[in-house]
Amino acid sequence: MKHTARFLGIVGAGALAVGTLAGCSGTADEGDGDERVTLDLAWWGNDSRAAMYEEAIDLFEAEHPNITVNGTFADFSSYWDLRATQAAARGLPDVMQMDQANLVQYGLNGALLDVSPYLGEQLDTSAMEDVVIEAATVDDVQYGVPVGTGTLGLFVNPGAVAASGVEPLDPDYTWEDLNDWISDVTAAGATTPEGKPIFGGFDHGLTMWFFIQWLLQQGEEPFADDGSIAFSREDVAEYFDLTADLRESGAFFPQARASELGPVDGFAVGEAASTLTWDSFFARYTDVEDLETLPVPTGPDGEKAVFYTVLHLAGAANTEHPEETALLLDFLATDPGVAEVFGTSRGIPADPGQLEALDFEEGSVEAKSLEYRASLEGYETVSTPTLPPTFAALEATWVSLNEELMFGTITVDDFIDRWWAEAEALN
Repeated sequence: MKHTARFLGIVGAGALAVGTLAGCSGTADEGDGDERVTLDLAWWGNDSRAAMYEEAIDLFEAEHPNITVNGTFADFSSYWDLRATQAAARGLPDVMQMDQANLVQYGLNGALLDVSPYLGEQLDTSAMEDVVIEAATVDDVQYGVPVGTGTLGLFVNPGAVAASGVEPLDPDYTWEDLNDWISDVTAAGATTPEGKPIFGGFDHGLTMWFFIQWLLQQGEEPFADDGSIAFSREDVAEYFDLTADLRESGAFFPQARASELGPVDGFAVGEAASTLTWDSFFARYTDVEDLETLPVPTGPDGEKAVFYTVLHLAGAANTEHPEETALLLDFLATDPGVAEVFGTSRGIPADPGQLEALDFEEGSVEAKSLEYRASLEGYETVSTPTLPPTFAALEATWVSLNEELMFGTITVDDFIDRWWAEAEALN
C-alpha cells in the first residue's frame, strides 16, 4: 500500500540543550466543567522557536482553560534521540513536531495517533489541499496534521551577478543553462568587496533532494511504494555526469572554502551568485541586497515538476487524551492567531485560513517568501515521492559522500558504490 511522503528542510538551528516550557494553566472555575487535562507538546528548534510555541500555547490555553500544555524542545538530533527512547517505552509526548521521514517511520511502527476519528469534530483539515493531506497519510491512515509547506528554488544575488557581467538567468532556464551560467559567472573572475572570488553557485550533488527533483523531471520516482529504491546506478551516474566539467574546472563553490566558513553560507556572505535551496531559508539571507528567487530548472519535457514538502504535527498513539490532543493539533495548524505568531518560520502555512492571516511589510523576508510561492502557481505541480523510513540516513550518506567527491578524494563510481552499499544495508 502506498505511503505518500514529503520532507521539510525547515529545521530550527542552534539549540544545543533540551528546553522545557510550562504552559500557563487557567484556574478551575474558568473551565466549562470538563475534566482538567494536561498535554505534553514537543518540537525541535532554538530559543526563538520556543518563544513562538510558548505564545501559541498561551493562546490555546486561553481558549481551552481546562487544558494545560507543557512544552519541551531540543536541537534536531537530540529531539529524535529522545523520541526513539520514548517510543520504545510507549511514552511519547501527546503532540510532536514531525518531519516526513519520521512521520512515515513512526506511523508504520504504530506509534502515532490515527486522527481520522476526530476529523470534522475536534480537528478540521478540510480546507487544506489534497496533496498536503496525502503527505500526512501513511498506508491510507492520516497520522500527520500539516502546518507548513516548503519547496525548492534558486536564490540569486543580483549584485554578484552584475559584478560578473553575466546576463541574468531566464526563469525558464534548464539544468544545462544553469550549469553554463554558473561556469560563466565563476570564469568572469569577479570579487566581493573583501576581495574574495565570486563563484556562480554550488554543486548540485550537495543534497539528495536536487537529484530527486531532477529524477521527477525525467518522469521517474525515486522510491517504490514499499520504500525500495526505484532508480538505477545509471541514473545517478547520468546526473553527476551533467556537472563533471564544472567540478573539473573548479566552477562550483569550493568545498574547502565551505569548510572554512563552517555554518556560514557562502551565498549569504556574497561569495556565491546563486544557491539552489529550500524557500524556507529566506531568513538566512537577510543580508543579500535585492535577493531574487527563481523556480527550479526546467526538465526535458518543458515542465519544472514543482513539489512541496510538509512539516507536520502528530499525536501519540499512547496519549490518554486523544480528543484534547486533536484539539491542540487543530489549534496549532488552523488558528489565525497562531499563524501571526509563527509567520513563515514553519514554512508557508498549509491551512488557507492561517495563510490569509499573514500580512507582512513589503520587501520583508516573509513577504518575499509569499511572493515566491505565488510565482509558482503557473507551473505544474507533482506529488512528492514516497520516502523510506531510512531516508534521513540515506540523505546524510549522500551529503557526506558528495563532500568527498568535491574534495576529489573519490570518483563518481566510488560515490555510487558506497552509497548503494549503505542503502542496501539500511533497507
